[in-house]
Amino acid sequence: MNTMIKTIITLAIVMTGLLISGCTDSEPATQQPLNHNMPLVPVVVDVTIGEVLANPYAHETIRVTGIVNQTIDVEGYTYMEMTDSTDSLWVAGYSTQLDNDTEITATGSLQTEFTSTQLGRTFDIILFADSVSDGTTSVSNSPHGSGTIITGNITSDINVTPVDGGTSIEDIKSMSAALDGQVVKVSAVVVKNVVLIDDYFLTLDDGTGQLKARCPNTFNVSQGDSVVVTGSVMTDVDLGSGYYYEVLLQITDVE
Repeated sequence: MNTMIKTIITLAIVMTGLLISGCTDSEPATQQPLNHNMPLVPVVVDVTIGEVLANPYAHETIRVTGIVNQTIDVEGYTYMEMTDSTDSLWVAGYSTQLDNDTEITATGSLQTEFTSTQLGRTFDIILFADSVSDGTTSVSNSPHGSGTIITGNITSDINVTPVDGGTSIEDIKSMSAALDGQVVKVSAVVVKNVVLIDDYFLTLDDGTGQLKARCPNTFNVSQGDSVVVTGSVMTDVDLGSGYYYEVLLQITDVE
């Protein structure tokens, strides 16, 4: 009799444990897939010039503040030597006028062992600035396509000669529903160029309107270039993190 009671108690304990386990177990959370199409925008890091010189490879995009020591003007752009409490650094940007002793903030990407043929000298480290500000306004944008992010806009009137068989940006945007998935050819000027890891993210302007476009970085494209591009029209493109485009051109060829 005692043996039967012990057996019943043991079975009751086992069944209770199984019931508790069944109630508490849950399906593992579904892992969200990574969005590999999300644009990778470089993070801007504030650094001193001393930190820049100590490790120029530490960050992709930096921002430094200092005092202008001297400027050298060459065709198309200006070299500026700036100093903070830690050291001095050369900066290159589009042509601008800055007085010595002006405090500026420069944002951009570093390059090492850069040789300027116009100056006939090599800079151990130089900052190619996508913007230079004197505290009140942006006074310069980088002319160098090798920078990580080129953000200045071309402000002059765009005058583009249409290419045979091409489609204007105005028509692409107005007929986007009909052109969705279709291949078009566009003659335009690159008025903005953001360099990502595998792509350029371009703003194209042909005088009839502006169009966003993704372009493989296997093509050599810089801000200010006049290009003829071929690509597929995409509509209602959601790249994640708030990046949504009613119309986007996926470039497959650049002339």
